[in-house]
Amino acid sequence: MQAPGHFRYDMFSQGIFVDPMPPTSRLDALAQKLHPQQSQFPLVRMGSAADGGYLVPDDLQDIKACFSPGVDTFATFETDLLKRGIGSHLADYSVDKVPDGLQALSFVKKFVGGNTAGHHVALEDWVTQFEPHAKNDELILQMDVEGAEYETLLACPSSVLAKFRIMVIEFHSVESWGHGDFLNIVEATFTKLLRSHFIVHSHPNNAMGLVDMNGFVAPRIFELTLLSRSRAAPGAIAATPHPLDFPNVNNMPPLDWGQCWVPRVRS
Repeated sequence: MQAPGHFRYDMFSQGIFVDPMPPTSRLDALAQKLHPQQSQFPLVRMGSAADGGYLVPDDLQDIKACFSPGVDTFATFETDLLKRGIGSHLADYSVDKVPDGLQALSFVKKFVGGNTAGHHVALEDWVTQFEPHAKNDELILQMDVEGAEYETLLACPSSVLAKFRIMVIEFHSVESWGHGDFLNIVEATFTKLLRSHFIVHSHPNNAMGLVDMNGFVAPRIFELTLLSRSRAAPGAIAATPHPLDFPNVNNMPPLDWGQCWVPRVRS
C-alpha cells in the first residue's frame, strides 16, 4: 500500500508543491476585516485619475514627509503632495533616479524589505535615517513594492508604523493566499496593521483581473488606504466604489468590490 502523502512527496522531486487550500471560510473571514470604514475626514484624490493615483483622508496638515518605496517613471501622487508642502523620500533599486520633474527630499537606490542587507533596506532603518525626529502621525507611507509589503510590514516595529498618520499600500500575490503558510503571514500582517490603523478606502486594481480560489473571488492586486486610530474613530462601513475611484488601467475591464470577497456556493 502506498504511504499517505506519497504522491505529494513525489511531486516535490519534480519541483511541484501540492497542498490543500485553506477553507474558504477562513479567506472570507479575512476579507470581512478589510472593508473600509468612514471617518470624519473626506477622501481626496492625490495623483492621476489612473494607476499611481490614490484616495487619502483630507487630514494632511502638519505632515512632515512621505516615504514612497517603489518608484515608477511618473510620480503624480508625490507631485500632488508637494503642492501641499509635503516632500517625499523615495527608494527603489530597480531605477537610478527619481522621475523627471519631481523634486524629492531624497532617493535611495535600494529595495525596501524586511531587513537591511545588500540591495535592501528595512523600513525602520530608512525612516530612522531620513526622518529621525519624526513623531507619531507626522508621516505618510505610500508603498508599492511588488509583493514585499508583507515582510516589510511584519518586520517593522509598531513604534515606527505609528509615525505614519496615513498609509497607502498596494497588496499583491492574492492568489498565494490559497497557500496556508502564506495565509498565516497575510493574516499576521493585517492583524498588526489594524491594531494602530483602520481602513478608510479600498480599491481593486484591474491590471491583473480576478482569481477564484475555490469560490472565494478576489482581485490579484488591491490598494488600501489606512488612517491612524489616534486621528479618528472608525465609523460605519463605507460605500464602494467611491466617486473618485478610477480604473488603474483604462484599456482593461474595470473591477468593483461587488465582484469580489464573495464565496460562491458550489454544487
